[in-house]
Amino acid sequence: MSEKLSRRSLELLTLERVAHLATADQYARPHIVPIVFVYEDPFVFTPIDAKPKSVENWRDLRRVLNIETNGRASVIVDVYNENWAKLAWVRMDGVADILTKGEDHRHALGLIAAKYKQYEGIPLREAPVIRIRIEHVAQWHG
Repeated sequence: MSEKLSRRSLELLTLERVAHLATADQYARPHIVPIVFVYEDPFVFTPIDAKPKSVENWRDLRRVLNIETNGRASVIVDVYNENWAKLAWVRMDGVADILTKGEDHRHALGLIAAKYKQYEGIPLREAPVIRIRIEHVAQWHG
């Protein structure tokens, strides 16, 4: 990643709890979902956890099928405020893959569990993790 993140963007990536993951299928049909996430340069990690999903098998999730078909993904983290001088966002574009085992997978699960204490009640166990290798960053803040 060649772009340097501003201090405000790094704060967003550290402190914000929700982002949005955008993927597209082979026909460029977009799909966007809210996610929990962790940023560790040059990656963004998001789990496919045990919360209820629209399909029984995680491999059938549209975001997973899109990643397997297309591989491109974007993540946006933003903050809205009625005082527009406090608006901020950072968008990261890159290539996604899915981790299901190995040291990188365990490391990602550890980062996610450390950020979100809710996973104490819904353990991640061996949850698959979407990993996006960031290639480009766009950012803005007031």
